[in-house]
Amino acid sequence: MNQFKVISTTAVPIAVVGQSLTVYAVAAALSQLGYACTLIHNPKTLQFAGPSLVLNDVGQTLLRELFGELNFEQLAQRLTYRWVRWGQETDSEQVYQPAWVIPYSVLLNQILQSEIMQSVSIADSRQMTLQQLSNDYAWTVYGSQQQAALTMAETLDIFPGGQRVMITAEIPHESLTLRDSCYIESLPNGWLFYAPLDGDSGILQACLPKLPINPRRALLDCLYYSQLISPLVNHLDQVRCFPAAPCLQLPLYGSRWLMVGNPAVKLDPISGEGTPFALRTGILAAAVIDGILQNSTTADALLNHYQTRLTHSFLSHLQGCSKYYQPVLGNHELWQGEINQMINTGQNLSSRLKQQTNLNLNYQLIGLKLQELAPN
Repeated sequence: MNQFKVISTTAVPIAVVGQSLTVYAVAAALSQLGYACTLIHNPKTLQFAGPSLVLNDVGQTLLRELFGELNFEQLAQRLTYRWVRWGQETDSEQVYQPAWVIPYSVLLNQILQSEIMQSVSIADSRQMTLQQLSNDYAWTVYGSQQQAALTMAETLDIFPGGQRVMITAEIPHESLTLRDSCYIESLPNGWLFYAPLDGDSGILQACLPKLPINPRRALLDCLYYSQLISPLVNHLDQVRCFPAAPCLQLPLYGSRWLMVGNPAVKLDPISGEGTPFALRTGILAAAVIDGILQNSTTADALLNHYQTRLTHSFLSHLQGCSKYYQPVLGNHELWQGEINQMINTGQNLSSRLKQQTNLNLNYQLIGLKLQELAPN
């Protein structure tokens, strides 16, 4: 028996906790669906720390559908090509791949200024208790790791895909001729990515199998082995580190709450699908809540669909990453450990899925709504 009540969608209050691309996607989708959405975060920590994003056509389309027209032309660098050198014995290859490169902080600030986000209320998380969230809001969506952990009464199961990290640095340029291209290159101990950000700077990112003692030194060591990217780099500024390993945490839902974003699912940046996945996850979370509020008898099925859909997506992501890394990094001891971790996690998740009584995905997302599929 499900535990949810039917609530009219007229000004139904829904809280979205956190500050990330997925969180904003949830808030925008809920607002478009007619709900009274409150964005809850700590204004003193409103810092959008994260590496720069490469937005492909899918990511750009989803952003515009959620937030309207965003000013990419003045805020981002247009790309036409990607240069790839994947494998130590291979030559560089130029691939036609239109995209935009934009710093994470710039994109999120632009989103906050969009018309749809002006309809979203903002509350200070420092003045909000879990009891208040439960009393004042019909549903709460957590995109904040700390808040999500506090909310869950169930045991949290973590399914990690390794321990690898991304080291990033801004690269100042006096002149750069190939402003329309980004670059990716495999190395003996990881991989490098470079993209221009604007007329006088670029972003350098290195993915390594473990957190180095000295990130700047590790980044310089990567450049020493680089043939494709090192000629573009003269100086490193603002070196930072971010976790880069994929990870899934279950359960993704409980009594009147859902988890989204990094507390729910993290993807490896090698896939290039992080932005579309974040936006789609936010839309799906909003559609699930909308479906439950429209008809509480569907709650169990919709929540199961949400968790199963994200679990399947994570499994597919692990399989893709394993196949991508194995040929070029499989002989490296630490990277072999990363690959084995992904394989083992995938096997554990597959076994868990097989134990479910309902493995079917019975809904299809159409726009911002979930539509039940006709039985076979």
